[in-house]
Amino acid sequence: MKKSNFNDKHSILFVIFWLICIVVGHGQDFRQSSLDSLYAHYEHSISNKSLAGVETLIVLNDHIVWHQAQGVADVAAKTPLKTNSIYYIQSMTKPIMSVAIMQLIERGLVALDDPIEMYIPEVKDLRVALNLDLGVDSPTQKVNKSMTILDLLTHTSGLSHGLGDSNLDKQIFKALYDETLNYRSHESLEDRVLTLLSFPLVAQPGTQWYYSAGADILALILQRVTKQSIPTYLKINIFDPLDMNDTGYNLDELQSRRVMKLHSRNERNTVKRHEQQVPTSGNTIYGGTHGLFSTATDYAQFCLMILHNGTWNGAQILKADTVKNIRTNHTADLYSEEGAGFGLGFSVILIPEKMNRPGGTGQLQWGGYFSTHFFIDPEKKAIGITMTQQMPGGEDINTPFQNEVYRALN
Repeated sequence: MKKSNFNDKHSILFVIFWLICIVVGHGQDFRQSSLDSLYAHYEHSISNKSLAGVETLIVLNDHIVWHQAQGVADVAAKTPLKTNSIYYIQSMTKPIMSVAIMQLIERGLVALDDPIEMYIPEVKDLRVALNLDLGVDSPTQKVNKSMTILDLLTHTSGLSHGLGDSNLDKQIFKALYDETLNYRSHESLEDRVLTLLSFPLVAQPGTQWYYSAGADILALILQRVTKQSIPTYLKINIFDPLDMNDTGYNLDELQSRRVMKLHSRNERNTVKRHEQQVPTSGNTIYGGTHGLFSTATDYAQFCLMILHNGTWNGAQILKADTVKNIRTNHTADLYSEEGAGFGLGFSVILIPEKMNRPGGTGQLQWGGYFSTHFFIDPEKKAIGITMTQQMPGGEDINTPFQNEVYRALN
């Protein structure tokens, strides 16, 4: 990897440059009315108490042209939400883990077609459930091929995330995360991975796109191959080179004060602070499915690296050919969203005309369980990020964001 040669002085100048972009870039190359409508939409939701708060960020041609925080970080304490607050980004961890694995592939340490048994020999006798509604009591059949690293990156491994409606999904969710999202219910990442692999698969590997917790297996492979802790590897190889200084599995005291609280709905269907909050320190399970805290500006750095074909902030994180491979559909017609496919850790728009959401050809995107989301559009040279902290079933913040952003872009 080519390490950034910025010294502290240059880093400070870089931050100042971005702050200037926030101030002077507002509305640049945009139809301002669309962004005003977006702001008003969120204000209405906040006043109706269907949304606690939201932070939105738009990057166009490498400049921040929109960065707003609205509402509160905590409805109980009425703490205003500020730009550059910190969020538990949940499944937005997955693209970062995918990039880390692609670094190992570039270095020849692993290969896309490697069976996972090469790195996790504990895997054996995997079977496929024939009736998901029967859960673990379903009749099963043997797997007819090994699960590969490519399968894990593309969610075609046959594994589940436990987020579906079948009895098997519900049993997997409870075993992995407890019914109350207790992320410390396992002693180690190995324990959680082996728990996942103890359940029957939902499909034969390579035959179906099914959203899964396979990125945890990728994280375990990363740890075993590099012989480094996952936080250490990510910090050295991704976070530090990109100046993602507020991204990690644990936060210090000052960072913890900037975390938006998790919200849910009360009996009147208005927002309340959720009974459980994710611990900001003392976390020891460093997953690939979720686990990272980050900010909108930090995650924008990661997105800019992808947008610039692997190189950003003076550092080469990935080779251009690798990013091209990430952006390529690897799932044929298995991905369920019409007009889109799935690359290596990201969904990708293939035929915009068939999509029921806006975006140009090659647009990458993904989101997190607590309503965080990002997109990277290489045609528009645009990045959009929405951040909040709410349990599923709350206000949809991403659809109006993308609709209004693309109206502004067009």
